[in-house]
Amino acid sequence: MAANKETNVYDYVIIGAGSAGCVLANRLSEDENISVLLLEAGPDDTKAEIHVPAMVRCLLNSEIDWSYQTVPQKHACLAMNDQRSNWNKGKVVGGSSSINMLKYVRGAKEDFDSWERLGAEGWSYDKVLPYFLKSENNTSESHVESGYHSKGGLLTISSGSTKSKFAETVLEGASEIGFKIQDVSNCADPVSFGCAQYTMKDGKRCSTSVAFLNQDVRGRANLKIWTDALATKIVFEDKRATSVEILKNDEKDTVHVRKEVILSAGSIGSPQLLMLSGIGPRDHLESLGISMLCDLPVGENLQDHIMTIIRCNASDRALSQDTEKAMVDGFVKTEEGLPWPDMQITGFFEYYLFRGLEKSVYRFRDEFSETLEHSSCAEMDAKEGYSFLLGLLHPKSTGNVKLHSRDPLDYPIIDPHYLEDPSDIKTMIKGVRVTQKLINAEAVKKLGITPAYFQFPNCPHEMDSDEYWEHVIRHISLPYLHAAGTCKMGAEDDPSAVVNPALRVRGLDNVRVVDASVMPHLTSGNTNAPTIMIAEKGADLIKQNM
Repeated sequence: MAANKETNVYDYVIIGAGSAGCVLANRLSEDENISVLLLEAGPDDTKAEIHVPAMVRCLLNSEIDWSYQTVPQKHACLAMNDQRSNWNKGKVVGGSSSINMLKYVRGAKEDFDSWERLGAEGWSYDKVLPYFLKSENNTSESHVESGYHSKGGLLTISSGSTKSKFAETVLEGASEIGFKIQDVSNCADPVSFGCAQYTMKDGKRCSTSVAFLNQDVRGRANLKIWTDALATKIVFEDKRATSVEILKNDEKDTVHVRKEVILSAGSIGSPQLLMLSGIGPRDHLESLGISMLCDLPVGENLQDHIMTIIRCNASDRALSQDTEKAMVDGFVKTEEGLPWPDMQITGFFEYYLFRGLEKSVYRFRDEFSETLEHSSCAEMDAKEGYSFLLGLLHPKSTGNVKLHSRDPLDYPIIDPHYLEDPSDIKTMIKGVRVTQKLINAEAVKKLGITPAYFQFPNCPHEMDSDEYWEHVIRHISLPYLHAAGTCKMGAEDDPSAVVNPALRVRGLDNVRVVDASVMPHLTSGNTNAPTIMIAEKGADLIKQNM
């Protein structure tokens, strides 16, 4: 059934054409009797740089980036202007899958088993693995043969280079200190090191727009995609959504819905729109004069991975001529008995990936930008070196998203409370020690790779002490941009949950949230792949009218 052009009526209205929304639009419009409208606040993905992975830095803080900022942080981001961090989120068809670093990382088996134990029935690893496999077209035969990957799906996954001398050296060192070398973080037990895989096809970015909204799909008569269309409010009759108010090209319009409104606007956009529509914490909404519809903890439970950096140099100039550049990922447990890896260690070549971004993206103050600029070995080319990113996978610190005002054009207030829980900094320091052990492995050491310690202004601590590294981490605190959890999924009677395991907003008849905001807690790694999985499973739940 096509939409009624006179009154803009659709069966399903999907808000947000990001990592989840593009998947949903494809899967729901497979039924030609169902009409689907996909709304995207930004433009289509026609910008040429989107499709060239090496051009990713040109996309940050551009017109296709929401360019959010956090509030000043008390315990982290101390080297940044006003102690705020930028949160880059894609404002374009494909969402953040159009501007991210392309990594395909599912997480650990225990991540999803834990979701189910917390009340997300049907979301255990065994139940979600088929949805990872459904999307996937893995170009690595060895990965497919492992049983954890598949071919023939819409999303092409490619391996990073295995010919990189740097990658080969780091993997040899990881093996030397006791880690498995394998398909990293896309198998049941990801505690290991390996070369990353990417959402990439024939050397180009394979965003969810490229994968799920090709020309054939866009040509379906029952699917409409509106760009530059910002949803500003969901309108209800009693507890049933009847329409969505939008700004399209700066003009007000309304679209009507027969079946469901589906929010896929991400962990910032989805809670913002729910709260603007009267669904959220009572005290907060009433303080802004917003009429209350459902009192739910929308915007709470905000989680993000946070990382710091260890920069290294190498005396072996052969490494600086390594023509095959590859990232190496390691997922480690910093102590025995943990249910999942708690740190992600990413080694990469050429720290010019960060050069020039210290101020524009990471907002470092001048004195700290200079510290980063000069933490290199004089004999190395100015653009060459090595870095290890250390990411905290399961932070105890959680934050929130709140409205700034009733105006949908006002950006929300984002407070991740980075490193507020003291255990987070302790875990990250343990991660530093694991990384140092790797750097000191014979395979790595023989190439002369050494850390380039930061000479921080006014740092009172002895170099390489735990206190020194706490100082470094609290100052050089980089957001991983994996925001999740603000529309938490849980049991129907869980007061901390916003949506039930069918992704329906509790207390409402026909509104679902399908994106990373429903994660009860973060997964052990980058979040794009799990978000695509959530959309694949969410599409089936919608089709089954669960």
